[in-house]
Amino acid sequence: MARFQIEEFCDERIVATTSAEVPDALSAAAILTGKAISTKALQEHWFRVVDEQEGTVHEFSIAEEPPKDFCQMTNWLAQSPARRSR
Repeated sequence: MARFQIEEFCDERIVATTSAEVPDALSAAAILTGKAISTKALQEHWFRVVDEQEGTVHEFSIAEEPPKDFCQMTNWLAQSPARRSR
């Protein structure tokens, strides 16, 4: 197990920090959030994870599901075939 420093950011401001001994950086981010993690840190709310031994830096964000009404096609596909033909 490796030791990771985990920092939670809101924009560029650190709002929380902790460390954990886990198998990998993704697991370290999941420990702090308790949620599914995305390997893309494209949000204002994101996480930096540093492997303390190797010095590697990883950036993550919380994986978000698209809204239920993301597109009309989603609603259309959810309908039965009989209702789609109307």
